[in-house]
Amino acid sequence: PNRQAPAMMQLEIRSGGSLMASQHSRSHHVLAAGLVTLLALGPAPAWAAPKKAHPASDKASITVSSLTRGAKVYLNDQEVGEVPLPGPLDVRPGQTYTIRVQKRGFAPFVDTVMAGAGQESEVEADLVPTGGIVKITCNIQRAEVLLNGKLLGRTPFDGDVSPGAQTLQIVSTGYLMDRRTVDVKAGEELKIDVELKPVPPPTVEEDRSIFGRWWFWTGVGAAVIGGVTVGVLSGQTTKVEPNAPNRTLTIP
Repeated sequence: PNRQAPAMMQLEIRSGGSLMASQHSRSHHVLAAGLVTLLALGPAPAWAAPKKAHPASDKASITVSSLTRGAKVYLNDQEVGEVPLPGPLDVRPGQTYTIRVQKRGFAPFVDTVMAGAGQESEVEADLVPTGGIVKITCNIQRAEVLLNGKLLGRTPFDGDVSPGAQTLQIVSTGYLMDRRTVDVKAGEELKIDVELKPVPPPTVEEDRSIFGRWWFWTGVGAAVIGGVTVGVLSGQTTKVEPNAPNRTLTIP
């Protein structure tokens, strides 16, 4: 049997981007339309290529949030920053991590987290205030710091104190005691600057009465001396021998 050679289709591209087909075959017209569509679309855009996704089992993270600014954050006892953290903590999936958040004046927060593959675990650390922080500076080094009569330390002082109204005393030898009442608030810092003043020297008041006059005591002294002299002379005994040629004064 004679085989008919496939019909050839000639395409002519004219100015303006129009394309003409010279074959009248219907099937060839369909083929030409498909070719024109491909030419119009052009090559596939780069963004259409599928992205390479990372396996979900390769990543895990932990987000730590807290309202206590400045609290230190520890991951397995290693400090990783302060609140607020800049972002999540990248960890290895399938492992257990210990999160600890702490700050002076607050009870520490501790939590254990299992890092799931492809998951971001969230930890909200709510710190509870337990006491206040008292810092005392003084112009006298190593002055005693007493709270409610109990010795806490020496200046400069930096310590944790129970909240509430407290009686504070700063004592140093040779200086006047500084005594005051302070209000310590839980979770807050209280700074106190103390200036102790030297104990003033004792003062002697001038006696303006007659007993404080010099001439009074001079006269009294002269009278006392005169009295003693008279007493001594009056106590003397004189014995005169009548027939003796010479007089002898005998003083017992």
